Amino acid sequence: MSLSIKGIQMNQIHGKIIIFLILILSTISSANNQYATYEIKTSKTNIFVNEPIYITFHVRQKTKDEVMFFDFKAQKNSNFEIVALESKRHEFNYHDAEKTFKFLVFAKKAGEFKVKFDFQVKRASDDAVAQAYNGSRDNVKSIPTIKVKMPIQSISLHVEPLTKDVNAVGNFRLTMSINKLSSNSYDAINIKYDLSGEGYLDESFEPLKNIENTSIFRSQKKAPKRATQNGYIYNIEYNYAIVAKEDFKIPQAKLDVFSYQQRKYLNKNTTEKNISITKLDINTLIDNKDAPKSDIDFNKYIEYLYDIMIFIAGFLLAKLLKYLPKNKNKKEDIAKDVRQSKSAQELLKAIMPLVHKYALHVELKELEEIIYNNKSKLSFKDIKDKAIKKIN
Repeated sequence: MSLSIKGIQMNQIHGKIIIFLILILSTISSANNQYATYEIKTSKTNIFVNEPIYITFHVRQKTKDEVMFFDFKAQKNSNFEIVALESKRHEFNYHDAEKTFKFLVFAKKAGEFKVKFDFQVKRASDDAVAQAYNGSRDNVKSIPTIKVKMPIQSISLHVEPLTKDVNAVGNFRLTMSINKLSSNSYDAINIKYDLSGEGYLDESFEPLKNIENTSIFRSQKKAPKRATQNGYIYNIEYNYAIVAKEDFKIPQAKLDVFSYQQRKYLNKNTTEKNISITKLDINTLIDNKDAPKSDIDFNKYIEYLYDIMIFIAGFLLAKLLKYLPKNKNKKEDIAKDVRQSKSAQELLKAIMPLVHKYALHVELKELEEIIYNNKSKLSFKDIKDKAIKKIN
């Protein structure tokens, strides 16, 4: 009996602890929500794979004694493709911030998933804001804020699988135009497909694959896709030029679409086209009437040959001039004056203008020794011979 009473007492203690913890947690949640009121909405929660949903988050400042800024974003998740559509701050009222965030979400696989978010309130005092904007426009500083992470509920989604392979989900249209149904070989058939719609498209879609025994040239004009609350808006133009030597068939272009609005699968197909080709003899493609004359004008080639010969002659002449003796007569005249010198004074007078040009510094110094000091390591004849050798 005593054991039973003791057990009851222990259960009462545990119950009090749990109630105490719940009270603490509810106080924290309440404290974190005292700064702002918010509302999160989604267009739907039961969807198919690649069906777009639209999420809106609206937040407004609650306390009126400070400046507030709001950050809200969806957490990255490989199960979803999430596009931020809008982040709009409403008309600014001091101490009464208000902002709306909008997102477009596509589920990429079937199952039960949660879209999670991060919500943060940045709080700043009036003094902090005033200090940040103190001074000129070039002196604006970042506003120091207190960041508070707010609890925010996630959005639960039930995603159903697609039972068929499709190229697109949503509302789409595919049209085809062709310039002619008959042609000659070597002449191109031009085809254009226009694909437009709103939702989600597998952009690897190609309306025309290869056709046997034809040559196909492809190009594509794609307007930038734009995200809206109903999905992406697409406008794509596919252009083909087909050349063939025999009749061929343009098959149906098959665009398989799941319409989530109608909850059914649709085939947006073009019609098959038969193209007739007239074979041409290749000889008929040669223009014999206006063909250029086959006579060859040799005068032009001779002129080119003369120009080449003149160029070669000028090149060879420039090379040969390098090996011809330069200023030979002038050098002989200079050497003659030196050679005819009979005394040290005459030799000195003859080599003075030539010292720097022929590097006769040593000879000049030796002559000065003979003339002014009556001594030299070399004789007058040796100095003279050395000077003549350098000049020649």
